[in-house]
Amino acid sequence: LRTRLAHAVVVEHDTDEHVGVGSIVEIADEDGETMEVVISAVGGVGPDSPLGHALMGASIGDVVGVEAPRGSWKARVLAIRRA
Repeated sequence: LRTRLAHAVVVEHDTDEHVGVGSIVEIADEDGETMEVVISAVGGVGPDSPLGHALMGASIGDVVGVEAPRGSWKARVLAIRRA
C-alpha cells in the first residue's frame, strides 16, 4: 500500500468527452449486450489491458476494435462518466 501511494498520480479531467483513467464507460458489444467498465490502474479494467487500451481516448458513439487473446471484437461507447 505504501508503495502504491508513493507512486500514485492524481489524474484530473475537465470533461467526460473522452475515456481516460478514472472513467466509467458503458459499452455495447457486437451482439448489443451492454456492460459498464471502470478504467483504473488499480482494480477494474487497466488502461494497458486490451479493452482499456482500445477505449482510451474514445468518445461517445465511437466503435473501437478490441484485440484480446481470445479473439478480436468491437465495442461501441454508449456513455462516459467519472468515478
